[in-house]
Amino acid sequence: MDDEISVLEAATAGLTVEPRGKRWTHLPLCVLDAVFSINLRYRGVVRVCEAYATHAGLPDPLLPADRAHEVVGTDRERPVETLVEIGRAAGADDLARLVLRNRGRTSTRGGVRKAEAALRYAETLAAEGVHRFADVSALLADPVRLAQVETKLQLVPGHGAGVRLSYLWMLTGAEDRVKPDRMVLRWLARHLDRVVGATEATALLVALGERTGHSARELDHAVWQHESSRSRAPRTPTR
Repeated sequence: MDDEISVLEAATAGLTVEPRGKRWTHLPLCVLDAVFSINLRYRGVVRVCEAYATHAGLPDPLLPADRAHEVVGTDRERPVETLVEIGRAAGADDLARLVLRNRGRTSTRGGVRKAEAALRYAETLAAEGVHRFADVSALLADPVRLAQVETKLQLVPGHGAGVRLSYLWMLTGAEDRVKPDRMVLRWLARHLDRVVGATEATALLVALGERTGHSARELDHAVWQHESSRSRAPRTPTR
């Protein structure tokens, strides 16, 4: 693995690695982002989160990371129960249609609406005592309890290879978590000249972070930006 980390370390010369820019300041927005981001352009994800924030009247839903403390950990921070209450009052269909304005499904074949999946995620977190960001930090520090909660969250349709869960913790501020989606897997596969799975991708970026002094989350975001720009670039006869 050391040889491959050296290869990836050299590849980081082509990345722009930066500290966290902006972040969501309410846990329900992290849930929505994690659920809706699978197979949806991020611009669409932001629209979903903004629609919910407006409907719920969330104060300063998106702030620069160094200003997040103005909401996070204060009485301005809204718990995940707000999504539960709004979702149950509206019903899954109207939550999708009227509140979030997105009727996408977790899968084109037999998947539930992402609005329903997000509601079930929020219900599970609330039932497990994970209400705000501070509760997430405590959960991530307790491996046994974390495994129990993740097992329940994995029952929600659309879990996939664990990308959604890892991304949720990453959104809440965990620097050692990544979103090993197709962009990240493509970058790793190109530089290692082999197929890389989601679980291995996480381990590789964590190890690369330790080698380079960057967090795994910072590397993940840098890779995603790099690969996204490659996808948008004009292609001749070519997350």
